[in-house]
Amino acid sequence: MIRERLLVILMLLSVVKTSAHASESQSLGLVLSGGGAKGIAHIGVIRALEENDIPIDYVAGTSMGAIVGGLYAAGYTPDEMLQLITSRDFSYWSTGQIDEKLTYYFSRPDATPALLSVNLGERDSTKSGSILPSSLISPLPMNFAFMELFSAYTAQCEGNFDNLFVPYRCVASDVYNKRKIVCRRGSLGDAIRASMSFPLVFQPIRIDGVLVYDGGVYDNFPVDVMQEDFFPSFMIGVDVSSPDSKTGSNDVIDQLEDMIMQKQDSRIPDDSGICIRIDLEEFGLLDFPKAMTIYRIGYDRAMSMMDSIKSRVYTRIPATARQLRRMVFKSKTPYLVFDSVNVSGGTDAQNGYIEYLFTRNGTDTFGIKQAKDAYYRAITPGKLRNLVPQACYDDSDGLFALDMTASVKDNYRLGLGGYITSSSNSMIFLSGGYNTLSFNSLDASVNAWIGQSYMAGDVNAKMYLKTAVPSYIGIRAVLSRMKFYESDNLFYEENMPTFISNTEAFVRLGYCLAAGRSGKFELGGGYGYLLDRFYRSNDMDFSGMGKDRTSYRLGELSACYQYNTLDNEMYPTSGSRYRIDAMGIYGSYSYRPDNPAVPAAGDNTGWGQIELAAEHYFGLGRRFVVGTEWNILASTRKLLENYNATIVNAPDFNPTPSACNAFNPAFRANSFVTAGLLPIWKLNETVQLRGTFHAFLPFRRIKENPVDFSPYYGRWFSEPEFFGETAIVVSLPFASLSAYANYMSYPARNWNFGISFGLFFLAPRFLR
Repeated sequence: MIRERLLVILMLLSVVKTSAHASESQSLGLVLSGGGAKGIAHIGVIRALEENDIPIDYVAGTSMGAIVGGLYAAGYTPDEMLQLITSRDFSYWSTGQIDEKLTYYFSRPDATPALLSVNLGERDSTKSGSILPSSLISPLPMNFAFMELFSAYTAQCEGNFDNLFVPYRCVASDVYNKRKIVCRRGSLGDAIRASMSFPLVFQPIRIDGVLVYDGGVYDNFPVDVMQEDFFPSFMIGVDVSSPDSKTGSNDVIDQLEDMIMQKQDSRIPDDSGICIRIDLEEFGLLDFPKAMTIYRIGYDRAMSMMDSIKSRVYTRIPATARQLRRMVFKSKTPYLVFDSVNVSGGTDAQNGYIEYLFTRNGTDTFGIKQAKDAYYRAITPGKLRNLVPQACYDDSDGLFALDMTASVKDNYRLGLGGYITSSSNSMIFLSGGYNTLSFNSLDASVNAWIGQSYMAGDVNAKMYLKTAVPSYIGIRAVLSRMKFYESDNLFYEENMPTFISNTEAFVRLGYCLAAGRSGKFELGGGYGYLLDRFYRSNDMDFSGMGKDRTSYRLGELSACYQYNTLDNEMYPTSGSRYRIDAMGIYGSYSYRPDNPAVPAAGDNTGWGQIELAAEHYFGLGRRFVVGTEWNILASTRKLLENYNATIVNAPDFNPTPSACNAFNPAFRANSFVTAGLLPIWKLNETVQLRGTFHAFLPFRRIKENPVDFSPYYGRWFSEPEFFGETAIVVSLPFASLSAYANYMSYPARNWNFGISFGLFFLAPRFLR
């Protein structure tokens, strides 16, 4: 008891403001303008004020100023704010990207070349009225982040922003009634979210049934709000907004800012305070990766004006007093612990399924970690347009109820995409799907690839089961044809002879189990027909010559484990991927040469194979990444009677899309090991210089007897090959653009150059 009383006395003594004018009282209000990423400079200003013991009694802000001001009002220190702004979590939810480490790999949709996907149906036509997204940045990661960041403080202040660590106001815009809204009460997270919802970029939210947008539309520098609500003795305004006339900007977001944000007088009357104007014209609205630079500019600017500020602000608050007061405030903040879940917005079955994801462990209460896990499980399949959580506090028991509003996509889906490249490997992609959301969800799709080198059709369906360990039963049927050429030829060539064409038709049935958040395990079986047609040599006149044919009729049993946390399926820069695939194959084959003088062959055949693959990326600072990749394929497959038939049917190694339709016998073997190094230099968040360097080593190289054209094995681990590619890659939100140059060690001087745009994902193959 004595210790507690001493602590209270110390706190009371410490929080008394000291000044040279002890008999006078002076309050200070901090006004923070909007400006997107430029608002990070506000943190630098706050740091400078605190280092000089300048008190902050009230804070008001708009847009990014509302975020920084709201964090400060919730008790965050400048260091904590900066740590949050520069964290990977912030980069994910501020750009709408979902952290791959939070996705639930088991229910993630298969990667396809679709660049555009829309859902059609009665719900869309009658409710949303549009198949286009309502914002450039997905709201899903931000929804949970704002609940996690601010719900406890909303509970602590009982929805009254005057009861925060520092009394707080922010401004939002009601564009329908053409007026600003001053947020004084309610959900702190909703208020801040509304104030920074820049039109078209971020999805607006509803407050009191009205869609509200960025406060900068009507009041980007809320000096009047500070004066009217708090009547401070003195104001410090921090203005980071763009000047009235910006010239030469080609950035779409900057142009939107110019058109949407109303310019206004940002001056503070000389007798009321000081305005710190910070020139950040070189930075864009979404330049969050430059946070440390912007922060330092704000700090330096405030320090350069500190003498002027101190000459007019005579009140001081010691750092120890501020720290103690902040500690006391935070000690009263409740923990986010939930005891109930309520979902609305979907059908009863859909709402019930989403609720089950949060309560499936059967415990009476759960914390934020379990809630985040369930939230990302719910959004991973891509069946929700939006899922908005709210944490509602019950002060009688100190627990929260988790209320969520779901916007479920319609069941029918259409997709369009493809891959355009300077080689003959271009294709378009079409897809249609039917997806449901329930305890026994059905995902079905029909996909088609159409190109000169590659054509395929894929029909597949998955039925998800309500089992202790999440699982599904899947069936898939694929028909594909791939043409291989001697090299990476430029563009479409109508009269170019096809060196090899490979056709596959198969059906496969599988049962898949989740293996933790990032893995899955699948057992399967299938039957397939494989047909290879090829010329016996590429060094002769093709006119009037037919092709040899090798066909297989095979049954297959397989077991596969996959683990995947890569941030991008085509051009990853972080995460890992591991795969173990074991197969048993049995059936028959036949070889039919075009030349009657060459004997045909055929027999029963069977073999086993196991493939191990690993890929991992290591960050070496902010800009550099090194990836490692290795692959081992071990097989008991035997040589056939004919070399051509054997080498054509041997598994191939194609480390990049540019090598996929070039036939190279040196990179084919029944068993092999590969090792790769992938150095990556990230010029910025969207552009990277990427190297891909691989060594390929067959267990034993397949060679041809020049006398009777029969195959035989070379020496063990004796003839390595090399593949290298360097590419400049631009990662867009929906596709990738790259320019590449690659080299293969066989044949000599095998250089290829090209450009590509789109996504390169092919239909599954039967044996690999």
